[in-house]
Amino acid sequence: MTQEHIDLRCLKGRTAFLIIHGIGEQNPFETVDYSVQNFIKYFEEQNLPVLAEHLVAKRRRANGYIWTESFVRFTSKDPEQDWLIDIHEYYWANQTSDQIGMSEVLQWTEQTLTGTINFYNTEENKPLLNDILENQDANKVFKFRLRWLTIFLRLFHIIYPVLRLLLWLILFLLHPFLSGRFLQSAWTLSKTLVTPPLVNLVGDVAVYTTTDVKSPYERIREQILTESLTLLKALLRDQQGNYDQVIMAGHSLGSCIAYDTLNLLCIEASLSKNKGQNLFLDKIKGLITFGSPLDKIAFFCKEKAQKQQYIRASILEHLNSFRVKPQVARQNLYFTKSPVHCQLDHVQWVNYYHLQDPISGHLDYYENVDNVLMKYDTRWGIEGHMGYWTDPNFYEDIAKRFLYAASKHGVNQELGQHIELQQGLIDA
Repeated sequence: MTQEHIDLRCLKGRTAFLIIHGIGEQNPFETVDYSVQNFIKYFEEQNLPVLAEHLVAKRRRANGYIWTESFVRFTSKDPEQDWLIDIHEYYWANQTSDQIGMSEVLQWTEQTLTGTINFYNTEENKPLLNDILENQDANKVFKFRLRWLTIFLRLFHIIYPVLRLLLWLILFLLHPFLSGRFLQSAWTLSKTLVTPPLVNLVGDVAVYTTTDVKSPYERIREQILTESLTLLKALLRDQQGNYDQVIMAGHSLGSCIAYDTLNLLCIEASLSKNKGQNLFLDKIKGLITFGSPLDKIAFFCKEKAQKQQYIRASILEHLNSFRVKPQVARQNLYFTKSPVHCQLDHVQWVNYYHLQDPISGHLDYYENVDNVLMKYDTRWGIEGHMGYWTDPNFYEDIAKRFLYAASKHGVNQELGQHIELQQGLIDA
């Protein structure tokens, strides 16, 4: 009998996961499908008999529009165990896709690489870089994995016009014989077919991180965050669910949406007379980021700000200060106190990343983040970026951190005592 299959594990409380998908060609409920299927596999491996059911709830959007949310609930087959786990999804892919050109994508990546190098080359951050390099192969050509992505985009930027023109010519000549999805503009279709998915992934990140409020992208970003915050508030106040804990989980760009949503909640709580007690902030127990470009976005935005505009820079930093390390903020003799007082210090933030995932990374721009290096077998690129969804170790680690009664080490204390007892009986 192995420790993984010792029975009588008991899940605790009423948990809600709010999962925010990443970039790419996403469809509604895909994240729910990934999560539910792999949690079922985990529960089966742990000999936990569970039931899964599809439920619906009435929700209200920020503009007052009533809509019906579908989510999945896990409960125990054992009537004596009173716990539940709800899997909710925030779907936003219908609001943005393929909104940016190849040149803008390359420019964003170059700017981000420069910001990354400048951040880690400072004296106080060199130990962070040394720690990261210890987890990489000694034969790596470049210190920064982002440089590989930049080189890839540079090369593709050179050959992109030729490839698209050739493909357009082929599609144009073959148009009378095509059918299905190929019955559209040859020029538009040529862009879709010739552009690697990785370029579109980086492009969506660049769109979301626009710093120009006059840009049409800014309105898209604002709408995405408004609806994400509205759904999170609904879960916190849900009387039927009556959750003990709500955990936000974001993949790829979804991790940035999750982070920005919590940052907005910090600002709203600071404006409240009762310090956000009416927002039920104490129910937010966790933030899970995986395949996250949060550091890259921070480096890009920091590099973008003009040094002489130190007042403007300080205001922006106050408005985007959730878990940002104090030492990376600009020093300002005039703005020594921030009006934003975050009430989310209790939130456990776990960041999962993989060395073959060019989007993700070890988050060093933020404090109190538990960075977990994943080791699943994969190839560099899209495969590495999507591998978290199907990695059993990913779900096991989440379960140990959030679904059992936690000891000071973050592992189920009752479970540990039970394993020791069972192991003693086996040895005897």
